[in-house]
Amino acid sequence: MIQGLYTASTGMTALAHKQDQIANNLANFNTTGFKQSGLFTAAYQNHLKNDHDQVFANRELKVDGVYIDYTEGAMRSTGSDLDMFIKGSGFFKIMTDDGVRYTRNGNFSLDTQGLIVTNDGAKLMGAEGYIRVEPNMKVTISESGEVIQNGESKGVIKIVDFEKPYELKRHGNSSFTPLDVTGAVELQSQGFLVKQGFLESSNVDLIRNMVKMISTQRNYEADQKALYAQDETLEKAVNMVGKVG
Repeated sequence: MIQGLYTASTGMTALAHKQDQIANNLANFNTTGFKQSGLFTAAYQNHLKNDHDQVFANRELKVDGVYIDYTEGAMRSTGSDLDMFIKGSGFFKIMTDDGVRYTRNGNFSLDTQGLIVTNDGAKLMGAEGYIRVEPNMKVTISESGEVIQNGESKGVIKIVDFEKPYELKRHGNSSFTPLDVTGAVELQSQGFLVKQGFLESSNVDLIRNMVKMISTQRNYEADQKALYAQDETLEKAVNMVGKVG
């Protein structure tokens, strides 16, 4: 019976973690470049014996890991010269106060020095350093990532990639870093196109996540009822032991 309480509680813990992931996905449905995530769960089967020495199997549901879905989001038109969408595989390389990070959030603007930056001030990196342009002048960005202003090349945006499957850690503002910073190797992205005046929407599947949320909640409530039922049975057993005979 104690094992039953443990099994129900571990199942509830895994489902609570799953619900947190779903809630985070839904909260970022409108976040540019956001990638939805989910949980890998594993069912562990223990072979136990009851009071009559009869063998039975007990299944326990546990969290096995978190995964990120890097599927490309939909392309959304903005008309802004400094908004960029990467068609294909790859990430923009940016320099933050905490070091280099990688993102597919192409919502850029200019800082007071004319550098192309993210909305939280991280600098966009080019093949030869930061890219600086003149404010209040038309900027053209080619599909290869070359930034052109007044007929002059201002630099080429650095689009990098990593070996797949990606092993990246999520940070704020839809940015990532490699899990193994020292061992990760930047690769030049192949076959990409930079689309000026567009942004990448989040890849959150709203309907699927809503269905998962409802299903997860119902499974959690079922485990909760099982936990309460076993707890009540155990309480009765303990209180009635002294009354037998």
